[in-house]
Amino acid sequence: MLQWTRQYWGIENGLHYRRDVTLREDATRISQPALAKTMSAVNNFVVGLTQKLGYSNLAAARRLFDAKIVAQLS
Repeated sequence: MLQWTRQYWGIENGLHYRRDVTLREDATRISQPALAKTMSAVNNFVVGLTQKLGYSNLAAARRLFDAKIVAQLS
């Protein structure tokens, strides 16, 4: 039972930590299902894009893009 519990939370932590902490997904107060799905898609895009660009750390990539958004998009 303990091993199963650890595996469950290992999956939870591995899959959702970046979205929950770095993208602040848990802090949102979206109540409309369609809007929640849209925000989830945007967050998935952001995670995928940063991985595709070669960033292994989403938080570091976000800080870089936040600081130099115009330069990063050109």
